[in-house]
Amino acid sequence: MRRLLRSLIVLVLAVAVDTPSHAADAAAELAALIDQQIDTQLRNEKAQPAALADDAEFIRRIYLDLHGTVPTLEQTRHFLADATPDKRARLVDALLADESYGRYMADMWQAYLMSPLADEMAKRSDLFRAWLAVQFNTRRWDQIVTDLLTATGRMEDNPAVTYLIEARLPRAVPDLTDLTSRYFLGVRLNCAQCHDHPVVKWKQEEFWGMAAFFTQIQTPKRAKQVYEKGVVDDPSLTLASLTQAGKPDGFMQLTPTFPGGKALNAEAGQTHRAALAAWMTAPGNPFFARAMANRTWWRLFGRGLVQPVDDMHEGNPPSHSVLLDGLARRFAASGFDLKFLTRAIVLTRAYQRTSQGGAGDLASKQTALFGRMAVKVLSAGQLYDALETVCGSPGKVSGIDTKQGARWEFVQFFGESGDPDPTAYRRGIPHLLRQMNSGQFSLSALQSPQSAGGSVSMQDSLVSDVFLTFLSRQPSADERRQAVAFLSKGSLRELAWVLMMTSEFSLNH
Repeated sequence: MRRLLRSLIVLVLAVAVDTPSHAADAAAELAALIDQQIDTQLRNEKAQPAALADDAEFIRRIYLDLHGTVPTLEQTRHFLADATPDKRARLVDALLADESYGRYMADMWQAYLMSPLADEMAKRSDLFRAWLAVQFNTRRWDQIVTDLLTATGRMEDNPAVTYLIEARLPRAVPDLTDLTSRYFLGVRLNCAQCHDHPVVKWKQEEFWGMAAFFTQIQTPKRAKQVYEKGVVDDPSLTLASLTQAGKPDGFMQLTPTFPGGKALNAEAGQTHRAALAAWMTAPGNPFFARAMANRTWWRLFGRGLVQPVDDMHEGNPPSHSVLLDGLARRFAASGFDLKFLTRAIVLTRAYQRTSQGGAGDLASKQTALFGRMAVKVLSAGQLYDALETVCGSPGKVSGIDTKQGARWEFVQFFGESGDPDPTAYRRGIPHLLRQMNSGQFSLSALQSPQSAGGSVSMQDSLVSDVFLTFLSRQPSADERRQAVAFLSKGSLRELAWVLMMTSEFSLNH
């Protein structure tokens, strides 16, 4: 009887841990701990934090950070009219539960993990992005990474295989080693490919020891094999197999060895890639949880606790070491639940502080210590999707280019490869000219008969709507006065076009 009772108690506790209310409480608790660490550092550095963002600033930021686009006019109106005290937390929960969250995460990670797209990869790119979207909406980070690292078969049948492919060939062993270590472990192990790292403890043997985990998919006839059968593991292959196609730079013949020096002791029937994935996603792994905790922070704040985001080592310590340790520990304890980690961070005062006001050394110090939100530049994908949101969905508004590949072409033109600094604006005159003159977003839906003329009250209402649509806020008194005067002789479309071309529209603040 006691045994049965004990089992029932364990079952009840297990269910309680997984309930939404418990998850929300755990996220709120972690948010409070984050703010405690940030505020302590601000006090120690004698830096006064900025005020909290108002609702208009918050809704635009949270939509861009969780869905990759701006809110619609209706969504903004509804949120600004809501007077309940918990509306920000409820909005966060709703955005994380929506499928658009996974689609946005997939858009980012596809850019990180795929090689530059050739024309023949476009269809496979769509399959990979759709697969990633489902993963981010329904599964946890350790599961996603395991599936990517251990994928087999053809890309058409198993889109996760796309991670291992470059055009029609398996990615080279050094490239897979670099990509895996940077994005899943947060370290630049490639700096030790040809020689020991000049600054960090990484040795050349560690690079090639990890590279050995990927040799079982590098067959001499790999092009034909990938085309006919997809990616398969051949246990007989070692690093020596690479010499048949020429030795890569810095080549060393080693057995599979985990970063840190522990050699592989594979279980019977376990592939090398499966062993690497099991080691990497273990709760006690010293790199895995810290890397994603830091990258998530970097994505939301525009700056990592360790900066650069993929260069974590003893010589590059975190700005808030206790905070990063706590985030990694809680992330691992949650079962690598990325939504839990994201929810906790965006519920903080630190995330919800304004980016407005302040100047000079004070603003720079506040931003460096996360006492003020940094102004981030919209990525190419965010910019396209924001333009699509304010103009309407493709096929419904004639001003949007609906041809196949229009978004891909836009992102290729406006985007940057790798991990560009989210706070650095690098677009120039060619980008502005394309946005201004391409006709891809013509705002034809705003050409209504009431765009010009009409009563002052009608013009005032139109001005409010267009500001809420493009900037998610009401105009200032001076902006309203100028806009109403403009509408007395101009068109709503022209006013909207002006707002669309402002720096405020292309920034996340």
